[in-house]
Amino acid sequence: MRGRKAFTLIEVLVVCTIFAMLSVVDIIDYRRADRNRRLSGAADEMASRIKQAQGLAYANAKQLICSTDNKVCLSGSACDASFPTNCVSQYVTRYGVRFDTDGSNNKYMIGADYSSFGSFTVGEAIPSGTVTLPSGITMSSITSADNPPTRSATLYDLNFIYDSTNASPFITCSSNCLTTVVLKDAQTNATKTVTVQKRTGLVMVQ
Repeated sequence: MRGRKAFTLIEVLVVCTIFAMLSVVDIIDYRRADRNRRLSGAADEMASRIKQAQGLAYANAKQLICSTDNKVCLSGSACDASFPTNCVSQYVTRYGVRFDTDGSNNKYMIGADYSSFGSFTVGEAIPSGTVTLPSGITMSSITSADNPPTRSATLYDLNFIYDSTNASPFITCSSNCLTTVVLKDAQTNATKTVTVQKRTGLVMVQ
């Protein structure tokens, strides 16, 4: 034991500092990876919801519609207070997605447009059809190269219409017209882009 040297206080402090620095780096990397997973998950869910709207239009799916205002029951219709009175199961030919439903850039909804006015309003969301993006993630931009989605103030609508002749819910366009929605993480500035080829119905996440 007489020949062994002990660590000095400075050496112990240096080692502790290195371990602390490595721990901070690991925590930062973990948080960045976690936020990237949240961003990717939000983009994947949006793509899945768009496909859901396409599928509902393709199937000419039914919804419970309020007979007094043609809105979806249990989604803000006049029939909600007395549900299911005056709620009738009806085929709906137009389904779609309304992006940025409240101006916050972090909500969108899957709607059933029974009145077929071409846009989606409060009361037309299908059950569990309203989605809020994870905290810190927003829709930073929404663009369309051709046949743009209906826009009213900050609202965008992407429509899919049942076509009994062609059995297709996809929109007729002069080209493979694209709608793109860019999701952005405010903390990391990372982005994911959801692209819809409205003519073919292809939905991609990049």
